[in-house]
Amino acid sequence: MHYLTVQDILWVNLQLTKRVNPFNYALLEDGVFYQYGYGESDDLRSQAARFLTGFSKVRPFETGNEATAFVGCFALLRMNGFAENLGDSDAVRWLSGIGASQAKAFEALNLIVADDPDYHPSLSPDVRTAVRGVMSDYPATLAALALTPSAV
Repeated sequence: MHYLTVQDILWVNLQLTKRVNPFNYALLEDGVFYQYGYGESDDLRSQAARFLTGFSKVRPFETGNEATAFVGCFALLRMNGFAENLGDSDAVRWLSGIGASQAKAFEALNLIVADDPDYHPSLSPDVRTAVRGVMSDYPATLAALALTPSAV
């Protein structure tokens, strides 16, 4: 399995907000660690749901936390052989239906995520390609989410 690093998430937030945002490092590290499962990490959909809701909850950046969580979640899935079937015009509504519930996020991801038939595993994931792909597929969603302010 491939994961996003703290440095990857810093880069994602920079790409989304177009500026270096103040952040709380301990919260950022906690948010990134939401990618991992308890015990064995072998249920990527569950881990992606945990990351999506957990990262948004800890809010390590001054701005762009929800957008960073969204891009990170889908990039994590794409780097590991999954593809989502969710239109840009539906994504904000899809996210609002999840709220902060990991269980709802897991259910919602199960409805839109499937194995990617074009996926070819590699030893080293192309994080930037995955991130840029998500950003390219969801411009309206990210515009709505990227500038949401939060307390650091």
